[in-house]
Amino acid sequence: MPDLPPIDVAVVILLDGQRTLVNLRPEGSFYGGWWEWPGGKRHEGESLEQCARRELYEEIGLEAAELAEFARTQARFHDRAVRLVFFTGSVKPGSVPSATALEHRWLTVPEVRRLRFLEPNLTVLDLLEKAMNHAPFA
Repeated sequence: MPDLPPIDVAVVILLDGQRTLVNLRPEGSFYGGWWEWPGGKRHEGESLEQCARRELYEEIGLEAAELAEFARTQARFHDRAVRLVFFTGSVKPGSVPSATALEHRWLTVPEVRRLRFLEPNLTVLDLLEKAMNHAPFA
């Protein structure tokens, strides 16, 4: 089987002080039962930031204030390759999770490390922890 081109995925790392928002992938989905930051595949004609905002809204029902690109990485799974672009930001004032939101939690980095967290996100979690130790996020 020939290699398929990588899928572009945008990820949102929402921050509130020393906590970050993570959600649980639904059972029956790709890596169901694993935790991750909200995000997903980019649609045709969509910027990565637009994708990140859409996925956050679809998965949790939240809107982000300004987003800034934080990191890029690549991952290969048994059936696909992905290019991951991570954005950091905060929740837009007045935005609240929807009633149909995926299970989600606001956790510190050490708390996230105790979860079954998607492996491609772990290197970015390390970067986030270093950044949080050097400069406070709003």
